Amino acid sequence: MKLDTGKSASVSDAVASRITVRDFLPKPVDPDVLREIFEKARRTPSGGNLQPWNVHVFTGEKLDDFRNEVVGKLMKGQSEQDTFPPYPAPLWEPQRSWRYKLGEDMYNLLDIPKDDKPARMRQVGKNFLFFGAPVGIIIVGDKRLEVPQYYDIGIYLQTVMLLAREAGLHTAPQGAWRAFPDTAKKHTNHPDEHHVLVGMSLGYVNADAPVNSLYADRAELDELVKFHK
Repeated sequence: MKLDTGKSASVSDAVASRITVRDFLPKPVDPDVLREIFEKARRTPSGGNLQPWNVHVFTGEKLDDFRNEVVGKLMKGQSEQDTFPPYPAPLWEPQRSWRYKLGEDMYNLLDIPKDDKPARMRQVGKNFLFFGAPVGIIIVGDKRLEVPQYYDIGIYLQTVMLLAREAGLHTAPQGAWRAFPDTAKKHTNHPDEHHVLVGMSLGYVNADAPVNSLYADRAELDELVKFHK
């Protein structure tokens, strides 16, 4: 699949061309375009119309202050308690193999060998720079939410990602931001009753970055979907 840097002409194009971008251009996103994406995303469906998402969008100096603080903590070896663990432990098959293959495919593109742990950790650390994107997003939700509301927030995230593709932008959904909930709270100023659920980078893709040629494999249709007649 060739990287698509243009605007998506259809939902099908947006779904097919959406990738997780791990290297963005510093080019700013027009504030009107950014606002339009989130204006349209208000139509995301949710069970009972609860609309359980609370969204914080960072740009400019506010974004720089946020990510610089997190990176500073990383460099000092400081950590925080995750909102949720990133994956069940231990992972089972075939999910374990899918996760492993994605990581190895990415590190191979970056020419980072398996035994170069520092280089791999530096790549992971780029999450907390929002991969250089000009827009950083943190989504929080009430701690009283149940699993169905987390599904709804995932639907909202996908809506934003597809609208971004329509506008010629790319994204990276990032569960990594659950690892720094205290610092995120300092910058979002969200109430104590809320906690960090997911983050996202948004901006213009760096088409020259090798990591952005990663088009993750997917299971075959018949492995995932059963048609009952």
